[in-house]
Amino acid sequence: MKIPEKFKSLPTVWVAILAFGFALAGFFIGNGVYKSLARRTVTVKGLAEMDVVADTAVWNIKFNRVGGDLVKVQAAIDDDIQKTHNFLIDNGFHEDELQNLRITVRDKYAGYSDAQRNGQDSSDRYVIETGVMVRSESVDLVDGVSRKMGDLVRQGVTVTEDYTGPIYVFNGLNDIKIKMIEEATKNATAAGEQFAKDANAKLGKIQSANQGLFSITARDQTDSWSDNEKQSINKRVRVVSTITFYLR
Repeated sequence: MKIPEKFKSLPTVWVAILAFGFALAGFFIGNGVYKSLARRTVTVKGLAEMDVVADTAVWNIKFNRVGGDLVKVQAAIDDDIQKTHNFLIDNGFHEDELQNLRITVRDKYAGYSDAQRNGQDSSDRYVIETGVMVRSESVDLVDGVSRKMGDLVRQGVTVTEDYTGPIYVFNGLNDIKIKMIEEATKNATAAGEQFAKDANAKLGKIQSANQGLFSITARDQTDSWSDNEKQSINKRVRVVSTITFYLR
């Protein structure tokens, strides 16, 4: 910093002290102004949404048989499996899209002694549960055939009460992530610019940014308290970016 002329006649030591004082004062003034400006920030959020269609369907068709003769119950289950395969193939699926589920066997009297089983009704002693899984990229076909389950029931196949229908999966999130982040950032910037305008300021550089998490929900909510995303072919992808800008 330049020393004023009136101070140059002072001894060198005093000149040095004054110079240091002027420099220190200048530093604190400048630093204070910088910190004051740096404290002026605005935090805004930018939303991006995109409607997408599921590209994969997974459909578990479960059924069971009950009886007192384990061999006969298993034979009935084998028949149900064959009927289910035929039903699905007749409706347009390929064999490589079908897979048999694991078989489970429950013995109602497991652990009972012969004396305890004596006189008990054994007509429903054994329960065998299994099913057929469909995994297909033909989501519309799955949706259509799943509405025709009555045809299979009429053939004597006991579809179990835990039948919830197909689930639909969207696997293309990585393909749309960048585009959606760009849109969310653009919307956040527009919000920040509007705030700065209303505050008679200008939007500065980004102080910090948080991309946020991507969420996938059903495009059409059927109620206000649950999410039926897995049962929905049409989905909505959403991301919110949070950005803090400096104000100038």
